Amino acid sequence: MIRQLVLEPPVYGTRSEVMTTAAADLGLSPHHLYRLLKAYGTDPRTRSLLPKTPGPQAGQRRLDRRVEAIIEEEIQTQYLRLLKPKKSKLMKGIHARCTAEGLPKPARETVEGRLTAISKREQTRRRHGRKRARDDFAPICGSLEAERSLEIVQIDHTPTDIMAVEPDTLEVIGRPFITLAIDIRTRMYCGFYLTFDPPGASSVAACVAHAVMDKNDWLVARGLPPRWPVAGLCEIIHVDNGKEFHSKAFTRACEDYGIEVRYRPPATPHMGGHVERRIGHLMQELHLLPGTTFSNIKERGVYDPAGNACLTIAEIEWLVASIILEHHASFHEGIGTSPNARWAADTEGRTFRMPADLRTFHRDFLPFEDRAVQRDGVHLFNISYWHDALTPFLHDKRKVTVHYDPANLSKVFIRGMSGEYLEVPYRNLRRPAISKWELRAAARALRRQGQAGVDEAMIFDMVLARRKLVEEASGRSRRARLERARGARPGSGPTLPAAEPTRTIDADFQVVPDGDDVPLELPYYETEDWDD
Repeated sequence: MIRQLVLEPPVYGTRSEVMTTAAADLGLSPHHLYRLLKAYGTDPRTRSLLPKTPGPQAGQRRLDRRVEAIIEEEIQTQYLRLLKPKKSKLMKGIHARCTAEGLPKPARETVEGRLTAISKREQTRRRHGRKRARDDFAPICGSLEAERSLEIVQIDHTPTDIMAVEPDTLEVIGRPFITLAIDIRTRMYCGFYLTFDPPGASSVAACVAHAVMDKNDWLVARGLPPRWPVAGLCEIIHVDNGKEFHSKAFTRACEDYGIEVRYRPPATPHMGGHVERRIGHLMQELHLLPGTTFSNIKERGVYDPAGNACLTIAEIEWLVASIILEHHASFHEGIGTSPNARWAADTEGRTFRMPADLRTFHRDFLPFEDRAVQRDGVHLFNISYWHDALTPFLHDKRKVTVHYDPANLSKVFIRGMSGEYLEVPYRNLRRPAISKWELRAAARALRRQGQAGVDEAMIFDMVLARRKLVEEASGRSRRARLERARGARPGSGPTLPAAEPTRTIDADFQVVPDGDDVPLELPYYETEDWDD
């Protein structure tokens, strides 16, 4: 009726008569009706006819202008800072300035009302930084979808939430790192790798090799059922922008095997959600094991991880594999079935590309340097390597590509004239196996001693002396035990079956089968050095 009175002129009688009749029909006084018509004319919405709440309207401010200015200045200059002061500190500053100027002190609720007027995103940006504000408030755009199995595989690393001990002494070493590979389409784990060394190109190489290989023999060797069907080369590897994924070894090997490397766009953590959720699932399971560190101090409470640690890295590897097998057989809400069932349905009748030789595949992903073959051999990290099969390269001006295992520098891998990898040992075979981590520690120690003319003998003497010191201190210091665990350990790590028999080099520099199919041992790796 109000809308009709505003929009339609009276047909019969004067407007005064119409208004009087309408007021009587509505049970209102003519004066009240005129006020409603005026309010509706100003704001033609039904809510404008509602009775007004007594008191000041929302947004109306009654404080002294100077007090308002002090509150605004304190919020902008003292509260919205990366130091993240508390609200109590803000109130003290406001009250101190108001008292100094003889002004009334505002209530805490008043100041909180002024803070509420500032958006949460702006407060987070000013107090926690742009990245935190973007991660918390920016809209999520884009997603990662795969149309077939092994189309996209995500790889990422994390320190595990559990303490490991030495196999012999059962002394605590520390938290191993894990590298995981996940198939986006089926949510199947493709492979993983555990090591005490920080993530690097060699960790990625071991994880990729484990993801590609047939894992039946690997599982049987650990007393687990051979029910991990994921094997073969993927089409795309999706990774973050870590330097290990930009290494020459990783990018060149992926190109050689026809694998596209796709990097996660900056500031899009949700694009790595698949592997992040799988890592979170694994960590939740590890939180139930003795020696767990939990996710944070609050969850840990009074629990002592080091005091309860009792699992070696080999036992943790077994437990991770068993958790993975259980996940594959469990219902997954995201795909509406179990990963095993999705994989079986998605791969029926399909075959996947496999590398011709798994040992060669793994070495292709190891870090490398280009070196010239000199008369006294190949020099890498101030160490000389030699094999008679390198003789044809002596008078060739081209450099050779030298792949190396950072966990064991006792030999390097160079492609021979026939295209097969040559295992080239130290020139001085009496030298002990050392890791790159030990080599760098020895070089730093020599530099501190002012010995500028560092040579190979000095390096190995320093490594052996350091090992002796670490052995003596290992019972006292967890750091020393970790250093010992990161030293060269030939034969450690997960065993990968070789795709073909081991080869040696005969007197005529020809590659010939050895006859014994020796399983490939993947040791624990040191991080690739990018400053060399």
